[in-house]
Amino acid sequence: MTTDVNSLALDMLTFSGLLQIIRQPQLAANYEARAKYLLSNPPAEDVEETRAWVRLTLQGGAGGLGDMYVQTTDGAVDEVLTRRYQELLQKLTAVANGGPEPLSPLIQQMGNTMFAHGYSYLRLVEVPTGKWPFRRGRTMYEVMTAPGVTRLVDQDTLGGAVGYDPRGSRRDMQECQMTARRLFDEGRTDDWVHFSSAQVIPGETSRRATA
Repeated sequence: MTTDVNSLALDMLTFSGLLQIIRQPQLAANYEARAKYLLSNPPAEDVEETRAWVRLTLQGGAGGLGDMYVQTTDGAVDEVLTRRYQELLQKLTAVANGGPEPLSPLIQQMGNTMFAHGYSYLRLVEVPTGKWPFRRGRTMYEVMTAPGVTRLVDQDTLGGAVGYDPRGSRRDMQECQMTARRLFDEGRTDDWVHFSSAQVIPGETSRRATA
């Protein structure tokens, strides 16, 4: 495999910044130092050493880098940065494995653990049309509670379907519904929303979990 050293170093530097945000300062510093070293030492043996080092940092099961996401200052999921984080995980995993592998094991790991703790996922599939008093249709969601197990529910039964505890905060449910509506409006009908973090899970990841 021929590695674009400059591209790899840039990805590592960007990844370092994201690691800082998710409170991994030591690993972030190591990625930054390794990227700068690679830029000044681009021979093949140094590239292979970097590849092996990246492979080591990406190892781990539950609780590893594949289970993390970027948060905003108020604790919500930063969808833009989380998407970038996942993209870099995929690219760095491909480099670590020595080839342009399109199916990242880390992304696959995320899919395999989607239901490990009883998590559930939702997406908006239908909204009423027209204006009152001539509105037609209902607000309908698709809910996935196990690999390949989905069902359609309306807004009134959504909470019970995803495991929402009415004694808890309503904010989690509201954020999930708002995220689902945004995805629906953007035409992203293949993606899911994790309950209760409101993290967006790409459809590709969910398909790996159900395969």
